[in-house]
Amino acid sequence: MSTGFSAEIFVQKLAKLNIAQQSIETLSHWCIFHHRCCQEVVDIWNKDFHSAPQERKISLLYLANDIMQNSKKDGMRYIHEFLKVIAAALDDLFTNGDDFGRNVVKRLVRETYSCFYYLIL
Repeated sequence: MSTGFSAEIFVQKLAKLNIAQQSIETLSHWCIFHHRCCQEVVDIWNKDFHSAPQERKISLLYLANDIMQNSKKDGMRYIHEFLKVIAAALDDLFTNGDDFGRNVVKRLVRETYSCFYYLIL
């Protein structure tokens, strides 16, 4: 059994992602394990996000958040890659989402992404 990264496998895993913490953490750990492919992971995540319905976008934002929070000890590669796309994703959900989606965005910006602000200055 190969332990190498496969975009096809990642797409399959993304399709099974749901809002449950265990689902998010399991896929996050898989992504962090494959940190050498972080650019491809983020590119696939970004495409999936922008074609997803709102409910799925929330799960995808939680996944990105978990990856960024838990990959810091392995370097800043995931953070740098996600910072290229996360603002547009947050704006999309805030602008086009319902109150629940907007509240998710507000909480993530306030509690999480504000700590990465120094990286984009």
